Amino acid sequence: MTRIFEDYANGLSPQKIAEALNAEGIAPPSGRYWGTSTIHGNRQRGTGILNNELYIGRQIWNRLNYRKAPSTGKRISRLNPESAWVITEVPALWIIEQELWDRVRTRQGALTLQSPLDKPWDRRRPRTLFSGLMTCGCCGGGIAKVSKSSFGCSSARNKGEAVCINMRTIAQTDLEARVLNALTNHLMDPEALAVFCETYADERNRLRREAKGARENLERSLAQTKRDHQKLVDAIIAGVPAEQVKERMIELDQQRQQLERRLSASPAPDPILIHPSMAVTYRERVAALIAGLGKSAEMPAAKEALRALVNRIVLIPAKESTGVEIELEGDLAALLRLATGSAAVIATPNAAHSCEARLEDADIIGELVLVAGVGFEPTTFRL
Repeated sequence: MTRIFEDYANGLSPQKIAEALNAEGIAPPSGRYWGTSTIHGNRQRGTGILNNELYIGRQIWNRLNYRKAPSTGKRISRLNPESAWVITEVPALWIIEQELWDRVRTRQGALTLQSPLDKPWDRRRPRTLFSGLMTCGCCGGGIAKVSKSSFGCSSARNKGEAVCINMRTIAQTDLEARVLNALTNHLMDPEALAVFCETYADERNRLRREAKGARENLERSLAQTKRDHQKLVDAIIAGVPAEQVKERMIELDQQRQQLERRLSASPAPDPILIHPSMAVTYRERVAALIAGLGKSAEMPAAKEALRALVNRIVLIPAKESTGVEIELEGDLAALLRLATGSAAVIATPNAAHSCEARLEDADIIGELVLVAGVGFEPTTFRL
């Protein structure tokens, strides 16, 4: 630990420190590799190796509070006012000399003065159209801006060759053009959509056959239960003492009620149809969203809608050139929502002709899960 403080105080960057630790195979506090953020963290929040006051024998409690964002359900942290902090001196944990700690603070202060003020809104919103959705095809690490106009692997630059050797870059304009073209022309390709529809219908029909068979079994069991109950009634009429068959009659009556409830809870569904015009509608709506990127009033909503169509963008070094290939993984549920709007993916025969059937988002996702269950994933395209 002292080594990290000494190296930083002597002028080494967190990136170089992380690279050296990774190259030597020294285990980090958590995870597989050291990263720059593990070392420098956030000075104001007290995170990162260089800001942990436990190393000088001070324990600070209640510096942060955590809440869940209502819109996403993710846990977010907020800095409490300093007056709410609870500070306890713990001399037994003191491992960094005060003089070394102060040298690190001095260097951090100098760097802060040279840096522009942080803008909280910039941290919350994606810096570029596909920020946060890109990953490296070699190490699985994040892709970030490595220059004013290019993206590259963060791990290769911040953690060293021991973690990743992918130093390829791609221009932002090239990346966005290729991804937007794929969103428009490939992820809802008519041929792929036809295969999806066929697979979807086969799976739904298989499940319907199973449901029909289960319903027929319930109906047979109910009919047999009623016959058995009637036989006992006939026996009583014929002179058998009621006390001898009372318990069995109660049991059969309870069984009949249970079977009737199960039958009423599983009504026979109508046949399904899938709208064949989804691909055309989808391309028209993607084109409208892309056009919205050039209009200040529409741009924020258009960016969010386009980002929602993407699960992941994987950048892979091209084998036969110095550039990169892109593997785009689309969000199938989002693609179909856009393709159908509020119109249903599934409709009864009468509603299908008018295209007026409606289905809630949750129902769409539920239907898609059934298709994913058979291993069909028509949402990945290599650019």
